[in-house]
Amino acid sequence: MNWQNWLKNNRTLAGLLGGLVALFLVIWAVEAAFKRPSAPVPAAMPKGGAAFQVVGFYENKVAGDGIPSSRVSFDAHYRQLTSVSPLWFSVNTDGTVSDTGYDNSLVTDAHSHHISVVPLFTNAQGSTNVLWSAATRLKAAKSIAAVVKQDHLDGANIDFELLNPASRTDLSDFVYDLSQQLHPMHKVVAVSVFPLVGLPASINGAYDYHALAQNADYLVLMAYDHHYSGGPPGPVASYGWVQQNVAAALKQAPAKRLVLSIGMYGYDWVNNGAAGAAATVPDVTAKQMASRYGARIRYIASESQNEFTYSQSGVAHVVWFMGDRSAKARVALARQYHLAGVSLWRLGMEDPQFWSNVP
Repeated sequence: MNWQNWLKNNRTLAGLLGGLVALFLVIWAVEAAFKRPSAPVPAAMPKGGAAFQVVGFYENKVAGDGIPSSRVSFDAHYRQLTSVSPLWFSVNTDGTVSDTGYDNSLVTDAHSHHISVVPLFTNAQGSTNVLWSAATRLKAAKSIAAVVKQDHLDGANIDFELLNPASRTDLSDFVYDLSQQLHPMHKVVAVSVFPLVGLPASINGAYDYHALAQNADYLVLMAYDHHYSGGPPGPVASYGWVQQNVAAALKQAPAKRLVLSIGMYGYDWVNNGAAGAAATVPDVTAKQMASRYGARIRYIASESQNEFTYSQSGVAHVVWFMGDRSAKARVALARQYHLAGVSLWRLGMEDPQFWSNVP
């Protein structure tokens, strides 16, 4: 009997067999799906992504600078990072881009761990006027896009500082131009911005949060250096000041476009109450420094900062720094306000205990 006649005479059995075959195929498909390697995490931060971001700023090691290596920190804590933002490029007056330290090994390692690489593009010394004409703005945007594509990067973080407040519209226009270049390639556009509260317009006047957030995937709120090297001693980023700046930023940009940056360091001032140059003290070495001078570290609850004093060669010093407890409070603040995430300046400076505060 041929198979056509058999089917005609055994339709019920044939139907049962057909159902079993279909069930087997469904089971096989499900098992096959689970056996496939999981889809890689998107390299770049999605526009307005819901996941809490942890961005590590990164500097190449400078021999003899006494500051811990960003690479050592990255290798130890990459599992808790979503993105790394190295200081590798600067934008020149004519709209070209200079490579100041690109490291392909970091890009390769980051991507192997599904971590995006969104380097900083700073304004080279004297190049603030790159924004002053539409032609140079567009050239700079295209130059950055070319670097991002060539070096297999996941976007660009525009870190243009000490801009003339008159450049406010120009900076926003430039970020629009850059978004037109990078977003079609599914690349991230970020902008590092100075805080709105407690700083003079000469420092923060160029940053139109509302306009920038229209085209940038996120703004990095650099909530540190309220007291700075060159100024009088004091808390580098008191909690109340940071909170005020988060609240001010949220009036201009949605929470999903804001990343709170935490400075993992402090300063060592000559303690005479006057303005003066202060040496940077990374969080990771602050406790060792205090121990070396027999100083007691005090956590100042009203500021959510750490402080200690010591004397060297008869000269009084005061050190203010972030520390783990203070950093934890700022991570909690970012979560409380439903921000896109946090970043840390920079990898290698943080107290190792910081990592217990992030996923």
